[in-house]
Amino acid sequence: AVLLGVAFMAGTLVFNDTMVAAGDSVLEEARAGMDAMVRARSDVDVAYGQVGERMDATVIDAVRNVPGVDHAALQITGYAQLVDRDGEAIGDLSQSPMFGFNWIDVATLNPFRVAEGRPPTADDEIVIDRASADTGEFHVGDRVTVLTQLAPTEFTIAGIATFGTADNLAGASAVLFTDTAAQQYLSAPGQVDGIAVDAADGISQQEIVDRLSAIGSDLEVVTGATLVAEDKAAFHESLGMFKTFLLVFAFVAVFVGAFMINNTFSITVAQRTQQLAMVRALGASRRQVLRSVMTEAVLIGVTGAASGVEVLEMTHVAGYDAASGVAAGIGLAAGLKALFTGLGVELPEGPLTITLGSVAISATVGIVITLVSAWLPARRAGKVPPIAALRELAVDRTGASKRRALTGTLITLAGGAALLGGLAGGGIELVGLGAFVTLLGVAVLGPVLARPVMAAFGLLVGRRGVTGDMAVRNARRNPKRSARTASSLMIGVALVGFIAVLASSLKESFSSSLEDTFTGTHIVDSGAYDGLGGFSPELADRMRADAGVSVVAESRVAQANVDGSDTTLFGFTAETIGSVFDLGHVEGDLTSLGTDGIAVDVDYADEHDWTVGTPVAITLASGTYQFVVKATFDNAGEWLDQYFVDIAAFDRYAPAQMDFRIYAVADDAVVRSLADRYASAEVMDKAEYMAEANGSLDTMLGVVYALLALAVLIALLGIANTLTLSIHERTRELGLLRAVGMVRSQVRSIVRWESIMIALFGTVLAGMNLTFYASVE
Repeated sequence: AVLLGVAFMAGTLVFNDTMVAAGDSVLEEARAGMDAMVRARSDVDVAYGQVGERMDATVIDAVRNVPGVDHAALQITGYAQLVDRDGEAIGDLSQSPMFGFNWIDVATLNPFRVAEGRPPTADDEIVIDRASADTGEFHVGDRVTVLTQLAPTEFTIAGIATFGTADNLAGASAVLFTDTAAQQYLSAPGQVDGIAVDAADGISQQEIVDRLSAIGSDLEVVTGATLVAEDKAAFHESLGMFKTFLLVFAFVAVFVGAFMINNTFSITVAQRTQQLAMVRALGASRRQVLRSVMTEAVLIGVTGAASGVEVLEMTHVAGYDAASGVAAGIGLAAGLKALFTGLGVELPEGPLTITLGSVAISATVGIVITLVSAWLPARRAGKVPPIAALRELAVDRTGASKRRALTGTLITLAGGAALLGGLAGGGIELVGLGAFVTLLGVAVLGPVLARPVMAAFGLLVGRRGVTGDMAVRNARRNPKRSARTASSLMIGVALVGFIAVLASSLKESFSSSLEDTFTGTHIVDSGAYDGLGGFSPELADRMRADAGVSVVAESRVAQANVDGSDTTLFGFTAETIGSVFDLGHVEGDLTSLGTDGIAVDVDYADEHDWTVGTPVAITLASGTYQFVVKATFDNAGEWLDQYFVDIAAFDRYAPAQMDFRIYAVADDAVVRSLADRYASAEVMDKAEYMAEANGSLDTMLGVVYALLALAVLIALLGIANTLTLSIHERTRELGLLRAVGMVRSQVRSIVRWESIMIALFGTVLAGMNLTFYASVE
């Protein structure tokens, strides 16, 4: 139990450490030769590769004239995606970004190295990363279609490059253009993302930054080290939710293991009652007995934890890269990486990385959980009186009590209250806390419920004759033990059921919203979301110009700060959004949003005391602008955010943003024909979109069930462990039954039926939790 729980936690932490180390290595390599970066000032933090405020390319002339600047090069970043020979886009925007860059001739400022061919010299030539070349079976000299913010365009592959020594940039693809072509296809003529600077020998990064700062007050100059730190912080933040997701399941495994550890110590303490009493009779104090049991717990915890995280050989003192001979947690980390790679998630390449902190955290959790689980049995052992040495006692006799019933009920109700608070707007954290507390409450009530539930089972199992009757009596003999064993299974089964019910509810909710809210006929989706890709707005223009398309509503996103809160700002074609979505009651005029209007969900507006006419400050990468609430709506559903602006505002304040989705009312054949040229655009009607969404959810469910399987495995081991110890405890009893004529098959039948009833009891407890969750919701 300790080993499996700690292995899961160690594996999760090592997996995260590996992703962080690999990503950090990539980011460091990307900026390795850069001493400073000159860029436009931005009030919004954007992730690596996202479109921010751009600057005039002519600034490079002033940069080159600053004393101490050895080399300076334009930096342009945007979206570029290759199309294979079958007309299919290479890569999945929902899994990894598709970058476009300008080729930099200065080797110290360019992390890419030509492996085959040469750099691009003409505007119709490109260099691609080697991983994409292998995927598309491209070679130097081939003509290939590239998707950018403009119409799909053909280029000649002049070279194939590696990112340092890797085949690609941490799983992302890269297409590299000339400076002129990059401005045309990735940003705008004369506009660049920044200017990279390589300082002359002997000049520090801070010194060159100080000199460059005099160029202009509207520009920002940062050191190369600062730039790397910013990129790392954004990357770590993106991994944070991923890490939390996995740690939740690690906690579940450890929590389930705690029941098994507690049960095992309770049984072994009960079996050693006479031995402990004899020690007491010989003069041992309660504290000494308690200490002896807790020492045993420490040894078990250390052994299990060490097995879960032990690294038999580590190299590189700074990073602890696992060279060979790693144990369970390390193997699980490799398994997690293989699992997500198999699902199509592009992960940074690199060896498993083990940090001392992750090992220490995992080991500490294992030891602490063991000690906490063993504390009550150890305390009970210390209370064994010396007189017990004269008794034939090897059973822990515990039963239901009014105090336990009251305590369990109060804990369960407290969990329900937390659930209600979370569902009423308190947040997902409160919902999770409520579910956890409810599980604890039902677990506390377990011994109270054990006898009546087992008696109910006895109405069926007892019909099996003497073996069934004895199985029922054995299961009821120690209700606390049966309840603890069943509770570990309860957690796994409850979570599996909870996830299944949640998934079903999500599907139903999404389906109802799609049917009731979306009034269009087709959705053209790019798979992108966070501003790292999409498809050219030219597609929407082509659709508007075709008689077979009656309504077109574009959708874009950008990082922003709205009224002091960092968020993702949505933009829609305000003039037509009401023709593809039922927005309910609309107050104000959506068509009047223009470049300075915002539409707000009425509930959000009420929470913030906004009404039509209220000014709202919105900060984008290009600056802070004053918007006005020009409309409210009351039917956002699952599709629209709490607020949105018009596409016109994006065109003015956040240019070069691509459409990530188009909603339309159109003839099926026409819209598919128009989008066929744009390989990243997937056209779906309502049924197809619903099937796509359900498929993604089912894939995620498969991952969740795979992670929950470990908790269920620990629960099953707990049942086996409890029955094994109880059989050892009943050796004389079983021997007597055999002496009076019971055959081996009957003994096996007793144990099997007892295990079945415990498993069914755990399922009943899980069902109680699910029923409670459903009633609260």
